[in-house]
Amino acid sequence: MSKIAIVTDSTSGIDFIDGYDDIKIARTTLIMDQDEYLDGLEITPKEFYDRLENLNNIPMTSQPSIGILVEIFEELKKEGYTDAIYVCISEHLSGTFQSVCMAANMVEGINVHPFNTQTATFIAGFMATEAHRMASVGESVEAIIQYLETLRDNDRIVLMVDDLKYLVKNGRLSNASGFIASALKIKPLLELNEEGKIVATEKIRTTKKAINRVIESYLEDTNDGKDAKFTFLFNTEAPEHVEYVKSKLSDIGIDTDQFIDIPVSPAIGCHVGKGVIGIGYIKKSN
Repeated sequence: MSKIAIVTDSTSGIDFIDGYDDIKIARTTLIMDQDEYLDGLEITPKEFYDRLENLNNIPMTSQPSIGILVEIFEELKKEGYTDAIYVCISEHLSGTFQSVCMAANMVEGINVHPFNTQTATFIAGFMATEAHRMASVGESVEAIIQYLETLRDNDRIVLMVDDLKYLVKNGRLSNASGFIASALKIKPLLELNEEGKIVATEKIRTTKKAINRVIESYLEDTNDGKDAKFTFLFNTEAPEHVEYVKSKLSDIGIDTDQFIDIPVSPAIGCHVGKGVIGIGYIKKSN
């Protein structure tokens, strides 16, 4: 009989959700000037963002090593697991997926199934929790992965960043040309596209207008929220933006109490900076 473990990245935000202690987490390393920290374990989001603006250099990240991943899979094998589904951040945002694939070929006695979510933050985290739910009631690996593919086909993240320099410097903005010259003057509307790349879709001049476009984009794509199966709000030390979004959506009758509101892990914060507000959601499938 198969026993299925779920593994995911610290970038998924699983650390901020109670009840999933048995989901294994592979942690990204944050490099802040001369210091290194394990994401979600050795530094909190508040500590990270408090230090961010005083750093000499833009912080960087290092994905979990192949050796660490092999250790995780070997540990799961010792615990009696026959299979491990790794719910991974988009391969276009991190090299983790490739490392997982390599590590999977280096272990014996456990079947490792790398799954590229083509997304990030708690959309990936939600996929991990759904995989965990299905595994806990005896669903097969094939059924779990098929459902994850359905979620992946119906997810979207739209966001506003306050300062493009982090995305540009770290190479995470796929269509940076045309935005760099005016980066300090605009508040671009960004989204994760179907390939799992961050792309800028609109140039907007003020923060308020940009946040309103995030809201409008969500409403347009979900039939005023009716077609959204799951919605979460995320921010990087911008609680005032979260309250503004909730207020605007509540004004048109959307129950924002059902939304999950979580911070962005420092490993993601390295690439987007402070002042980010975004909406992630998965639409109902036909």
